[in-house]
Amino acid sequence: MLHSPTTTKRNALRRSLAGDPIHIAAAIVLDVLVVAVAYAAALLLRFDGSVPRENAVFAARVFPFIAAGYVLANMLLGVYRTVWAYGSIGDILALFRPVLLVTLLIFTINFFVQDRDLPRSVVLMAGALVFPGMAMVKMRARLLTRLPWGATASRRLLIVGAGRTGQLLARELQSDPELNYQPVGFIDDDPRKLHTRIHGLLVLGTVGHLEQVIRKRDAEVVAIAIAHASGSTIREIVGVCQRLSVPVRMVPGFDHWVHGGHDTLRDITLDDLLGRDPVQIDFAACSQSVKDRVVLVTGAAGSIGSELCRQLLSFEPRELHLLDNNESGLFDLSLELTPIAGQTLLRLWVANVVDEQRIDSIFARIRPDLVYHAAALKHVPLMEEHPDEAFRVNVLGTLNVARAARSSQAGAFVLVSTDKAVRPTSIMGATKRIAELLTIALARNSARTNFAAVRFGNVMGSRGSVVPTFLRQIERGGPVTVMHPDMMRYFISIPEAVSLVIQAGSFGGHGNIYMLDMGDEISILELAERMIRLQGLRPGNDIEVVFTGPRPGEKLREELVADFEHMRGTDHPKVMRLTASVDVTEAEILRLIDEIKAGMWGDMEELRSRIHLVARRYSLDGNAVPRLEEGEAAAT
Repeated sequence: MLHSPTTTKRNALRRSLAGDPIHIAAAIVLDVLVVAVAYAAALLLRFDGSVPRENAVFAARVFPFIAAGYVLANMLLGVYRTVWAYGSIGDILALFRPVLLVTLLIFTINFFVQDRDLPRSVVLMAGALVFPGMAMVKMRARLLTRLPWGATASRRLLIVGAGRTGQLLARELQSDPELNYQPVGFIDDDPRKLHTRIHGLLVLGTVGHLEQVIRKRDAEVVAIAIAHASGSTIREIVGVCQRLSVPVRMVPGFDHWVHGGHDTLRDITLDDLLGRDPVQIDFAACSQSVKDRVVLVTGAAGSIGSELCRQLLSFEPRELHLLDNNESGLFDLSLELTPIAGQTLLRLWVANVVDEQRIDSIFARIRPDLVYHAAALKHVPLMEEHPDEAFRVNVLGTLNVARAARSSQAGAFVLVSTDKAVRPTSIMGATKRIAELLTIALARNSARTNFAAVRFGNVMGSRGSVVPTFLRQIERGGPVTVMHPDMMRYFISIPEAVSLVIQAGSFGGHGNIYMLDMGDEISILELAERMIRLQGLRPGNDIEVVFTGPRPGEKLREELVADFEHMRGTDHPKVMRLTASVDVTEAEILRLIDEIKAGMWGDMEELRSRIHLVARRYSLDGNAVPRLEEGEAAAT
């Protein structure tokens, strides 16, 4: 469709003046005033304050044309389309172009005027004053927020981190007074930035100076804007702020801003306190091991098992089989997974891993390519009271599933293990260590199935773990129970643990044990106090912290690797392969299991001793264990 020249000009004018007409008219009036003031000041400067009458009259006569030139140039070059409340350096540079063009045009025309009552020096001085004058008028909203008497925000905010994220935050807060924060400065550990100014804000010191800077600048809020900050750094910052009763907030990372995130600040989470970077797995390797395969997950309704199912679906297995004895949990999980399953066939199996005949029947029917064995009894004190059940599920259940995997010629069997299997002091840890030994032993006689175990520490947020327990106790008003003031634990989030389990499973190997990078140890007492303070409460005052003493089987500090085990790198930086001189055969471990099983329903204390003897002997020096005589077992 063709448009007439008149229509085209009208559309161009409409684009040049896009926006609120009242605001545009006000902007034009202000620009005219700026030009008038600039030329008046230039004349006064040129003639030392005494402007000849003929020069003043000539300037007044030509002023409407000069002002119109600046306004028209601003229109044509889009100055009036800029939202100056969010103006940037780029916008100011864009303003410089029309001012320069009009100034040069007037200067050039003045060359051809014979009776020059407007000196060329006045034109240049006026142009030099018009640019900063217009810039200041247009940026007045942002400039006023930087003045101590012009700031309207009610909360003084100190930014920890003067990198890209911190700078973006400072600029956002300075340009939008409605966010109700007034930045007062930066904290940064980079010595090159100390005492420099960024966006008009001073870098006041390092994290070590945080407390004195908060007091000196009267900061009311602290925002952490450090990309990939370690857990220890965040805990240090949070600890200082909590001692001073100053709220602390987290700033989303630079990627969040780039991808259009709008939440400027958020509360500190437990994941922040752990300070673990998001896991980047080798998607191609994981996909190769899972895509178009038949996958079985035991313990599918549990915390780890259900997350395994969620993440495995992203790799598009042909079939995903969910096995658990918790039919309600399986049903609820299927309702969650069905909408996201895509072309993957989901199948539920209500079964107990200790039922050997049932497990064999299921494996014979589905013939899985990949088995993740997450079914286990895991609660330490409860298993101390019921060692028979711990042995039945964690050892015999593992044996049933592992044998079935080998008989059905599955491609891989992956055991989900625990750091409590390292030099175990609990029945739970000892039974999981025996399950690891089974994995090592069965791998020796398996031509088709690759056996591997993946070991990691406490999973934050899993059912019965310390984090949800503390939250429930805080919600009830306390007390929060901590076993010992010196108790330390390694923590990992459920999604991270599962991602690395899948990654480790892609490595395969005959009897390999993999260890996940668990980061730094966390003080349980410190974690409890942090969680109380994150709810706006004070430990010892609002919520009491009570020490209950270690429960049976609990250690003060967990170990990730035994003395006789050595860590070797893998293709993933957060997954290590453990090597050890453990020489255990399938016949030997099965003989020991049969001897323990023979006494399962007798004396519970003797059963505990027998379980510990097998696990301890293989966990301390790697030597084979002799036949368990009753006297020897009872003596341990």
